[in-house]
Amino acid sequence: MSYVAPPNRRKSWFRLLTIGQKKLMYVCILGAGMMVCALSVLGVYGYRALQYDLSRISGVKETSRLLDSGNRLIASLADDADAFVSRDELPANLVNAFVAREDETFFDHDGVVLTSVLRSVIRNIISMRYEQGASTITMQLTRNVFELSGKSMDRKILETMLALRIEHNFDKYTILEQYLSRIFYGQNCYGIRAAARHYFGKSVRDLDLVECATLAGLVRAPSLFNPVRSMESARRVKAETLQRMLACEMITQEQCNEATAAPIVLKRGVVSADTSSSYTVRWTRRELEELGDAVPEHSGGIAVVSSLNLPLQQYVEQAVEKALSAVENPGVYPEAWLAGLSPEAATAAQTAFAKLKRPEGMKVRGANNDMSGLLQSCVLVVDARRNHQGKVLAVVGGRCAVDGRDRWMETVRPGRVSAPLLFCCACLPGGEGAHIIARSAEVTGRQLGYDVVCSFYDSLNLSLKLPPREQELYLYNGLFQMRRMDLARLLFCLQNQGRGYRLSLVNDVWNSNQQLIYHYEPEKSSEYIRRESARIVADLPPFRKQEDRSVTMSEYLPEGGGYWTMVFRPGEVCIFVWVGYDDPADPNATSREMRVLLPRATQNLTREIDEWLLTQKRLERQKKKEAAMQEQLRREAELKNQQQAQQQNQPS
Repeated sequence: MSYVAPPNRRKSWFRLLTIGQKKLMYVCILGAGMMVCALSVLGVYGYRALQYDLSRISGVKETSRLLDSGNRLIASLADDADAFVSRDELPANLVNAFVAREDETFFDHDGVVLTSVLRSVIRNIISMRYEQGASTITMQLTRNVFELSGKSMDRKILETMLALRIEHNFDKYTILEQYLSRIFYGQNCYGIRAAARHYFGKSVRDLDLVECATLAGLVRAPSLFNPVRSMESARRVKAETLQRMLACEMITQEQCNEATAAPIVLKRGVVSADTSSSYTVRWTRRELEELGDAVPEHSGGIAVVSSLNLPLQQYVEQAVEKALSAVENPGVYPEAWLAGLSPEAATAAQTAFAKLKRPEGMKVRGANNDMSGLLQSCVLVVDARRNHQGKVLAVVGGRCAVDGRDRWMETVRPGRVSAPLLFCCACLPGGEGAHIIARSAEVTGRQLGYDVVCSFYDSLNLSLKLPPREQELYLYNGLFQMRRMDLARLLFCLQNQGRGYRLSLVNDVWNSNQQLIYHYEPEKSSEYIRRESARIVADLPPFRKQEDRSVTMSEYLPEGGGYWTMVFRPGEVCIFVWVGYDDPADPNATSREMRVLLPRATQNLTREIDEWLLTQKRLERQKKKEAAMQEQLRREAELKNQQQAQQQNQPS
């Protein structure tokens, strides 16, 4: 009989306890490892955060600059509205609106809300992508000042550590001032000063509750929620902001209801007292606004590298003023107009121009900046080289930018200058039966019919207000309003086989950290006007082909609209010049004296700019030739020295 010992209960229980201890030990080791990793990560990011200069928070905001194609400074894109706003200027409703909308615990936290960060991390881990940012106002300021771009955990942790540093070194109102003065408000507005002036035409301290809620609501998506682009979206985010303010007990129910029902009243176009920006700056701001989401949001300290040629821009500005002064003053005759003339011919030209009568009531520019009633001019020089088509080399929109007007964006009646467009319509499929009467756009238009011509103009996608059917002759004769810019673009298109190039000057945009945030890609432009039509019309009047292959156009615009000229050099450059009065009803605009003066002045100015470009091209070729010759001489000298050295090293 064998004896089987009973199981050792204590030993089995101890074994179970031992397994539990091992598990606990593993958990503790894992927890300690994670703690060490977390502390290491915080240490690394804390060290990285220490490398950033916090003086940029309270320092002068970096100015946006406009550079030409050779990286030469043209002008600053900033103005007085870009200055920092002080706490004394901030209305209580503005502070409350932004705090309620963006960070309701702003005055209580230390730059980071840990619960929001943890919730964001968990949400991002679950979705396996970056969905939530949990950014406080301090973190948003950090991102704006130091241009921390991209959506990644690396950026978020660094942003968090920097926010903690900022909170430790600056008080809440300094952080709020800097935040409001730097963020993007849409419509090329950086800072609350610029936004208040652009949208509502007033200073920051005068903003009411409706305006404060509107501005606070649009900052999350400035290109979508600004009232200029979408009033309905702006009203929606305004209402959401007001509801947040009500929930935070910052306003009463009555105030909320009243402000929600109140309309958003825009007062755009208000010009500040310091209107020193140039036409190039005005064009750049407009183009950046049109690019919209193509240029990522930034804190405003950008560098815009343009296609402009600074020496050409400066020359054109001076040439315009000299040309108009010559019309106003009989004793003034620009020396550039005498280029290529013999001494006798130059004297005769000066004398003949001086003898031309001027209108008795003609206003002459004085020492002040009163531009009203003066003779004006605008010039546009466009690159016509392959892969550069449509890039602006120089632009002038009047005699002085102080008057706040850009005449390229204003309308004129094109008259006979629009005849090539009508002729293109006659060349479209289905219009073979209509013959182009080059000397009479009206006859050609009658053959085509009102509906066909209107349909063609509609296909160009321009904001034109065409004459009604009972005034169809106005349509055929170009007696409708068209922006000068659109007219220039269409003529440029016709001379480029119908390709619809966009006239632009922005090439690259760099942020304050020298990171490229936008780059212009040469357009592979499709046919804007049928190619066969454009090729036929490009050789017809009012275009005139010259012996040097250039194409010119010189025409009066109807009813006192001024004088228009164009010079197109295939594969090189295209020049547009307009000279006239802002008000076609001005007696001087239709006077007999100006009918004689305007063609001479406009054609001379156009020829002067064209000659300057040709001269610069010859000088550039000469420099390249000289550089090539010097390089060749250097290589020959280097080869000769090598041969001499080899001969000396050979044994005798």
